[in-house]
Amino acid sequence: MALDFKKTQKELYNPKTTPSIVDVPQMTFIKVDGQGDPNTSAEYSSAVELLYSLSYNIKMNNKKILDYVVLPLEGFWDWDESKDKTKFKWTALIR
Repeated sequence: MALDFKKTQKELYNPKTTPSIVDVPQMTFIKVDGQGDPNTSAEYSSAVELLYSLSYNIKMNNKKILDYVVLPLEGFWDWDESKDKTKFKWTALIR
């Protein structure tokens, strides 16, 4: 059976409805940095496609060593005071 971090680390992937303090362990991610409106940017769309392609390739090539569930896309966003989405700086990542 595949290892599913969403089940083994519920506090990270299915948080409680009330605020709580959670210790987040060190983790390894693959990531892509970019800029632009994620709703319309071809760069963002390409980054997401690349991340999922790499994630599934890594999973399939290492399945005999460790079978696991590919986790959902995560992201970080930063923008200037204008909040113009075309100036968003983003990091898309998958664990």
